Amino acid sequence: MRSTVFAKLTWLEAKLFCREPLAVGFTVAYPVVVMFVIAGVFNHGGDGFRGVGGAEYYVVSNIAVVIAAVGLIALPSHVAAYFERGVMRRFRASSVPVPGVVIAQAVVCFGVAIGAAALLLALARTAYTYGAPRSAPGVVLGFAVALISFLALGLLIAALFPTARSAQSAGMVLFFPLYLISGAAPPLSVLPTAMQRIADFDPLNYAVRALQDPWFGFGITATNLIVLTGVALASGAGAALLFRRR
Repeated sequence: MRSTVFAKLTWLEAKLFCREPLAVGFTVAYPVVVMFVIAGVFNHGGDGFRGVGGAEYYVVSNIAVVIAAVGLIALPSHVAAYFERGVMRRFRASSVPVPGVVIAQAVVCFGVAIGAAALLLALARTAYTYGAPRSAPGVVLGFAVALISFLALGLLIAALFPTARSAQSAGMVLFFPLYLISGAAPPLSVLPTAMQRIADFDPLNYAVRALQDPWFGFGITATNLIVLTGVALASGAGAALLFRRR
């Protein structure tokens, strides 16, 4: 695909994304609202907040919520709608490769996630105090790996569910449990032991820590990146196989 065609396709995907109220609401508004509410409640901090104030803990962890919302809610319904309505078939008939369409959507999702995260940090600054990342490269690396992981997971959801509505519903059903036991809602330390063990299988838990560890000065934890990379590879491979069968 030529660069000019790809640029036009990416711009088209960006405009289509902005026309989807649910996608925009969950990726931009929801993390900000949740951050203000829960950070306000736990602003005093405590033992479960990894040595930082409660507000700072939730400002950083809600960047991971942005990532999860983009991957699990915004992307699956959009991709599934393309297959449901025959848009992908028309792209192929027009010599536009399906991987190119998916990459264009991923580029848009990256832009949306970066913009939403920047907005969250800017709005949080008006009400709370939080420190700069101790390792900015580590935060960028964690952000990129986590986002790729959740985008791949979103593609797998789109491949598993044949309609936009079912893919959107599946993404939302998955989003909320993952969110609640990820450490981005109640701290993991206050969860029952059984839930803490389940959280070990929650990719959003690793996304939260992939951002928090370098931000709070705990370094880049390889385990977080390895788990997220494994989720990305497994989900991406599964999505590719299912899409080919379609």
